[in-house]
Amino acid sequence: MGGKNKQRTKGNVRPSSSGRAAAALTREGGVIPGFVGFDTTVTSELSYVPAVHGADEIDNLVDADFRLVLRKLSKRDIVTRLKAVQDFGSMCQERDAEEVKGVLPYWPRIYCKISVDHDRRIREATQQAFEQLVLKVRRSMAPFLKSLMGHWILSQCDTYTPAASAACQAFQAAFSPTKQPEALSFCKDDILNVLQDILLKETADTLSDPQSVTEEERESKYVRMLTSSLLGVKRLLSLLLQSDRTALEERLAHLLNSGKFWKYSKHKTPQVRGAFFEMMCALCEFTPELVQAEAARLCPAVLLSIEDTDPVVLPPVWEAVLHVVSTIPDCWTHVNAKKGFLPKLWALLKEGGKGMAKALHPNLMPLLSKLPQQVTDPTLDFYTTFFSSVIQGLSSERAATSPSESAVIVTSVVECLRFCILHNTEDEEQKNIQTMLISQQLLPLLEKALGNPSLQNGPLFLLITEMLVSWEKKAGLHSEEEAIESRDVFQVLLADVWEGLGLLFMRYADNEDAEPQALEGVATLLQVSLKVKRNVQKKKSVKICFSKPENNGTNGVEGEGVENPGQTMSELENEKAFGSLQTQHFEDVVCQLAQLCLVHVNEKKSERHLVFLSLLLQSFHTPRVFTTLVELEDKTAGKQRDEVTMKNPAMQFLMERVVVWLAEKGRRDTEHLVEMVFSSLYCSSQQETTRILNHITMMDLQWRIILQIIQKTLMSCHAWLKGSVLGEQLLGLTEELCKVGGSPPRSTSSTSNHSWTLISLVLSQHHNNGPVIGEVYMEKILERLHATLSETKSLSDAGDMEPLLCFICDVVSTFFSSVQDCLLHLSAEELLLTVFQLTAQDQTHTNMSDLLLDKLRKVCVAGVQSLVQHSECEFKEDGFLHSAALWVTKQLLTISLDIKSLQVLIVAVQSLVETILSFCDKDSPLLIQFFTQLTPSQTEWTRIRRALPPQVNQPIHHLYVRKIHLSSSKEDWFLFGSDLSKATAEQLNLAVEMMRFLSWLVTNCPRVLGGSQWDFLLCSMLAWLETASENVNSLWNPWVQLFVCENAAVIVKLNQFFTSSLDMREKLPSELIGEWTDFFVEGIYNLLFPLPVNIIDAFTEPDDPVFPMAVLQSVGAALTYVPVQQLKQNSLPPRFIADQKTNLPEPLQTLLNTFCPLLLFKARPLQITVYHVLEKVMPQLPECDGEGDNNKSDDDSDEPCLSPPASLMAILTTCEELCDSILAGVQVGEFAVVQPLSVEYSCILGYLLAWKLLLTFFKSSPSHLRAHYAQFLRRSCSLNKLLLHLFKLMPENPIYPGQGPETKETKTFFTESQSLSVEWELPHLACSVYYSTVQDLPAMVRLWWNSQEKRVSAAVEKFTIKYVSPVLSAQEISSVQSSTQMFESMTVKARSAAREVIATYSVDEIFIELVIQLPQNCPLGSISVESGRRVGVAVQQWRNWMLQLSTYLTHQNGSIMEGLALWKNNVDKRFEGIEDCMICFSVIHGSNYSLPKKGCRTCKKKFHSACLYKWFTSSNKSTCPLCRETFF
Repeated sequence: MGGKNKQRTKGNVRPSSSGRAAAALTREGGVIPGFVGFDTTVTSELSYVPAVHGADEIDNLVDADFRLVLRKLSKRDIVTRLKAVQDFGSMCQERDAEEVKGVLPYWPRIYCKISVDHDRRIREATQQAFEQLVLKVRRSMAPFLKSLMGHWILSQCDTYTPAASAACQAFQAAFSPTKQPEALSFCKDDILNVLQDILLKETADTLSDPQSVTEEERESKYVRMLTSSLLGVKRLLSLLLQSDRTALEERLAHLLNSGKFWKYSKHKTPQVRGAFFEMMCALCEFTPELVQAEAARLCPAVLLSIEDTDPVVLPPVWEAVLHVVSTIPDCWTHVNAKKGFLPKLWALLKEGGKGMAKALHPNLMPLLSKLPQQVTDPTLDFYTTFFSSVIQGLSSERAATSPSESAVIVTSVVECLRFCILHNTEDEEQKNIQTMLISQQLLPLLEKALGNPSLQNGPLFLLITEMLVSWEKKAGLHSEEEAIESRDVFQVLLADVWEGLGLLFMRYADNEDAEPQALEGVATLLQVSLKVKRNVQKKKSVKICFSKPENNGTNGVEGEGVENPGQTMSELENEKAFGSLQTQHFEDVVCQLAQLCLVHVNEKKSERHLVFLSLLLQSFHTPRVFTTLVELEDKTAGKQRDEVTMKNPAMQFLMERVVVWLAEKGRRDTEHLVEMVFSSLYCSSQQETTRILNHITMMDLQWRIILQIIQKTLMSCHAWLKGSVLGEQLLGLTEELCKVGGSPPRSTSSTSNHSWTLISLVLSQHHNNGPVIGEVYMEKILERLHATLSETKSLSDAGDMEPLLCFICDVVSTFFSSVQDCLLHLSAEELLLTVFQLTAQDQTHTNMSDLLLDKLRKVCVAGVQSLVQHSECEFKEDGFLHSAALWVTKQLLTISLDIKSLQVLIVAVQSLVETILSFCDKDSPLLIQFFTQLTPSQTEWTRIRRALPPQVNQPIHHLYVRKIHLSSSKEDWFLFGSDLSKATAEQLNLAVEMMRFLSWLVTNCPRVLGGSQWDFLLCSMLAWLETASENVNSLWNPWVQLFVCENAAVIVKLNQFFTSSLDMREKLPSELIGEWTDFFVEGIYNLLFPLPVNIIDAFTEPDDPVFPMAVLQSVGAALTYVPVQQLKQNSLPPRFIADQKTNLPEPLQTLLNTFCPLLLFKARPLQITVYHVLEKVMPQLPECDGEGDNNKSDDDSDEPCLSPPASLMAILTTCEELCDSILAGVQVGEFAVVQPLSVEYSCILGYLLAWKLLLTFFKSSPSHLRAHYAQFLRRSCSLNKLLLHLFKLMPENPIYPGQGPETKETKTFFTESQSLSVEWELPHLACSVYYSTVQDLPAMVRLWWNSQEKRVSAAVEKFTIKYVSPVLSAQEISSVQSSTQMFESMTVKARSAAREVIATYSVDEIFIELVIQLPQNCPLGSISVESGRRVGVAVQQWRNWMLQLSTYLTHQNGSIMEGLALWKNNVDKRFEGIEDCMICFSVIHGSNYSLPKKGCRTCKKKFHSACLYKWFTSSNKSTCPLCRETFF
C-alpha cells in the first residue's frame, strides 16, 4: 500500500495512475480534452481548468484569486454562489484589465449557467458583475460574443425585473445605440439557436438536474426560460435592422412550423401566454410577410383568445388582436366571427372587462375601425348589441365600485359613439343608425347618469360636451371656416340631441318629488357644458367685478362653469362670464328649466327646486335668464313693465323675489339664496351693489345670512364692508352679546355661535393691510369686549358669565393670532393688559373655571407673541409691558397676598417672560427694561416683605446669611433638614418651583444676582442636597423624586455656569469663584458620592415600579462634573477586599471597590454614571503601578506581569461568563439583537463599559507598563473572548442612522461619537470598543486574528477593511502629522495618500531613511518597513535595524510614533556602546523595554532577563545560550 509519507523508491520514475491516464489521453487526442478539474502542473495552489483546448497555456494567465472565485461559482450552496458572483464583480472592477482578460475564455460557459440560476439574486448579481467585466475588457470581449449573446438576450428578458434591467444596462455599457444592431447582426444565428432550442427542444428535466433540483424548482425555471425566450425573440426583432430581420425569416418560419410552438398560446402559465402574444405582436410588426404565410394558425390563436382576462395576458392579447386585423386583411376568413369572436366579445363587455377595463376598452374604437362589412352585417343590430353590451358593463360589480374602471368604460362608449356617428352620415340606413345611437344609447346613458353620483363625477358629461362642440364646429356654428360639406347632417344631429336632452331635463325637473341628486346632475351637466365651451375659446380668467354688462341685449347664456356641483361661488367668481354654446337649443333649455323651477317655487314652495334654480343662476347669471324669470313673474301677476323698468332684470328679480325668500321666517338653509344674491349682483354696478347690500343688512335678517354674505365679499364690495350701515349693525350685535346685567336675549346656541363667528371674522380678516370693516368700528368693538372683561374683574363670581367670556376669548385669540400689527391699536393693548391681569389672579378669588383660565392664558400668549413678533415693539410708557410691570409691582406693594396668590402671580410673569424670550434674545433691551421696571427698589422690597405672610417673611431674612442653620424651625418653608416623608405635595412642589426658578436665574440672568443672592442660592442648593441624602428611604414618593431631580439639575446648571466662558465669570463677585471651588464643590460631592450606593441599598429591585430610576439619572448627570482631585480624595466609606493585590492608595481603591460592582446593576442610568466617574480616574491609576514597578529590582522576578485594577478585572470575569451564555447561539459575523433595557442588555452594557474603562487605563499607561498589562491580558485570554463577543454585537452594516441621501460621506458608528437612543446604544458601543481595541492593542488583535479559523478571520478582515481600517489609518497618519514630539537626530514625516511614514535618522556621518507603510487591513496585517537611503551603515547592521523596527511595530501595542521612539532609543544605545542581547539581538527588549543586564560569568555576554527566562523554560536547560556553560 502506498502511504502518504512513504519514501519513493530510488529510480522509480513511473507516474501515478492519474498522471498515466492524462498522458494516454494526450497521446490519443493530441491535447487534453475539455475536462473541468485541476491541472497537473506543479504549483503551490490548485488551479481551475477551463473547458477549452490548450488549458495549460490559458490557465497560467489567470490570477489565483479569480481561479478561487470561479471554483466557488460551481458550488451548490446558494449563498456561496451569490458571494462568489459579487466578489467576481468587485475583482473585475478593482483589478487591472490584463488580469481580467485572462478570465474571458472561462466566462461564456460559466455565464450561460449562472445567468439562468434558480435564485433571482444570483441572476441579478451575475448581470451586475458582467457589466463590470464588460467595462474593463471592452473590445477584448469580441471573440467570445457569439457564445455569450444568446443567454445575454435571454437575461434581458428575465421575468425578475432587476435582473433584466441589470442585463440591459450591461448591454448598453458594451455597445452604444448605433453599435447594438451590428453586434446582434453578428450573433443573430447563435441567438436564435439558443432561443429555438429552449422553445422546441428543452424540457423541465433537461434544463435542471432532476436528482439535485426539486420538481417545483425545475418547473419554475422551465416556465421562466420559456417566457424569456419568447420575449427574447421579440427583443431580437426589435433591435435588428430590417435587412437582418429578412435574413432571419427562414429560421423563424422553422420555429412557426412547429406544433409545439403554437401550444404556448394555451399554456397553463399566464406569463408564457402573455409572452407568446407579445411575440405575435413583434412578428406582425417586423415580419408581416412571414405572418401572412402563417395566418391560418396565427389568426385563430390570437382572435379566439380574447376571453383570456388574466392581468398578464389580456394587454398583449388585445395588442396582438389589433396587429392581426391591421396586418392580415383576410384574417376573418380563418376565424368565424359570428360564432367564435363576437360572442366572446359581447360576454366580455357585459362584465365590464372583468376588472380589466383599463387594458381592454381603449382598444374598442381601433377595433371598430378595422372591422369589415362581413363582420358587422347587419350593421344596426351589430351596433345595438355592441353599445348595449358596453353600457351594461357599467353595472358590473367592478365598474360600480371602481371610479377609474367606470371612467374608462364611459370614455370608450363616448369615443365609439362619436366614431360611429361620424362614419354613418350618408345614406338613409346610416341615418337610422345615428338615430338609434342617440335615442337608444346616448340619451339612456345620460338618464342613467343623472341618478348615479359616480357617473356624474366621472368624465361622461365632459366627453359628451366635447362631442357636441365638435358637431357645432362641423355644423358651422362657431365659424364658417370650420364647417364641412355635411353641415346639415350635424345641425339635425344637434337638434335631435338637444330636443332629447330638453325633454329629459324637463321630465326630471317638472316633478314635485324630483330627486335632488337628479336635479343636481342636470345642473352639473349644464355647467360642465358651459365650462368646456369657455375652454374651447381659450378665455382669460379675471377677478369678478360687479359692473353693468356692456351689451345687455346679447343673446346667449353667460355664466361660470364648475367641475362639480359642490364648487363654491368664491371659486366661480375668479373667472369672467363668457358667451355660451353657439346653438340656440342650449339657451332655450336653460331658460325653460329656470321658468319651470320658479313655477314650482311659487306654487308649491318646493325647496329642492329653489336649490336647483340657485345652481342654474350660479353659472348662468345672464340678462336673458333674468328677463325670462321676471317676465314669468309679470305674466303670473298680470303686470306690465316699461323698458326703463326692465333695464336691469337681475335687480328686479333680486329685490322682488330673492330678498323676500331671505326674509322668510324659519328658513334654515340659506346658502343657496346667498348664492342667488351674488348671481344677481353680478349684473349690477358697484353703487347698486352697495345700496342693495345695505338694504339687506337693514332687513333684520338672521346673522347667519350676514355672515355668509361677508364671507363671499371679503375680496370685493369694500364700500359696503367699510360703510356705516354694516359697522353700526355689528357694533349693536357686540353690545347685545356682551350684556352683563339683566337677562340676555333668548337665542339658540347655534344663533349665538354664528354671531360670535361673525364678530371674529370681521376682526381677524384684513384686506390690503387694513381692517375689513371701518377702523372706527373695529376700535369700538374691541373697546366693548375690553369693557366686558374689565367688568369681570370687579364681579365676585364670574361663573355665570363663563360662556360669554369663552366666546370673547376665542374672538380675541383669533384677532391676536391672525392680524398683523394688531397691538398698534390702543384698545388692543388695553384688552391684552386686562387678559394678563385675569391670568395673574388666584382662581379662588375670581371663581373662574380651569377651562376659562386656560383660554385666557392662550389669549395672553397669542397677544404677547403678536406684540413682540410683528410690531416694532418698544418699551414705551402706557404700553402693555410697561403697564403690566407697574400692575405687578402694585399688586406686591398694596395687596396682601397669600402664598397661592403669590405663586399664581409669579407663574403669570414667568409665562410672560418666556413668551418674550421665544422671540427675543435674553439680552434684548425690551426684556432688560421690563425687568428694570418690574424690580422693586430697596424701600419697596422692605414693604413687600412686610406685606408677605409671616410664614414667608421670616425665612427670607435667614436665607441671606452665609450658612444655613438647618435646625431652625423657620426653614420649614424651604424643607431644609425636613423629613420629606411627612411633607405634603404642595410643600414639595413649592420647593421644586423655587429650584427651577434658581436654575432659570443661573442660566438666563446671572448678572442680576449680587453677592448675597449668590450666597443664598449656593447655600440653599447645598442644604437641599443634604436633605435629599437624609431622605433616601422616601424616594418611593414621586414628589420626593422630583425634589431630588430638580436639586441635581441646579447642581448641573451651576457646574455648567462656573465652567463657562471667562467673560461671564469676570462680571461675578470677586470671591464667588474661590468659594465655589474651595468650599461648595467639596460639599456637593461629599454628599453626592454616596447617594447612588445608598439608593440601591434602599431599593434593591430595579424592576419595582417605585424604583427611583429618574433620580439615578439626574444624580448621574451631576456626578459627571466631579473634578478628578475630588475623586482621588473622596470621602467614601473604606471598602477593601481580602487578598486583593494593589498598588493604589486607599481612597482610589475604595472608589473602585465601591463603584465597579455597580456596572452590573440593572439600571442603565447608574451604569452610565459609574462609567463616566471611573473614566475620569482611570488615567491616574498607572502612576501607582509605575511607582511600585520602579521599586522592584530586576532580580525580584524573572518575568514580571502586572495586572490592571483587580476590581475591574473581577467585573470583567463575571461579565465574560454571562456574555458567553447570552451569545452562545450566535455565530461570529451574525448580529445579535438584544432587547433594550432587559437583563441581558444590562449585562452586555456593563461588560462593554468595563472594557472601555480598561482600554482607557491601558492607553494612559507608559510603554513599559503597557507591556506588562498586555502580557496579563494575553495570559487571561480576556481579549480573545472580547473580540469574539464584539463580532456578535456589531451590526453587519454599521451605518449611522438618520442620514439623508444628500450626505456626501457615509457616517458609521466608527466615525461618530456615542449619542444615540437606547435602540442603537449597544451596537454603537460595541463598535466603539472594537475601534479602541484595534487602536490601543493592535499587536494583540493581530495575534488573535492570525489564530482564528478561516471563516472567522475572513469575516473579521472584510469588516475591518471596509469600516475600520480607513478611519484608523487616517487617524494614525494624522497623529504623526500633528505630533509635537521631537526627536534628537531623527525627523518624521507622513504621506496620507500613500499611508506612509518616513523616518530619517542621522548621527555623525551615518544617514538612515526608513519607509513605514500601513497595510490595507490595518491593524490586522503587519506594518511593512522598507529600505530608503542609507549612508555609512553596514548591510548586516542595516538589516538588523530594519528587522528591529519591524518587530517593534508588529509586536508593540502602541502607535507608530511610540514604535519609532523605541527603535531610536535602541539605535542610540547601540552607538553608546551597549551590546545587543545575544538572544533577541536587540539592545532594548521588545516588550518590557529593559537593557541587557544579566551577564554570563564565563563569556561575559549580557542578556535580557525576560529573554533568559524564555530561553531556560523553552530549552529545559540552565546553560548560557552562547558558551553553553551553566549560568549562575
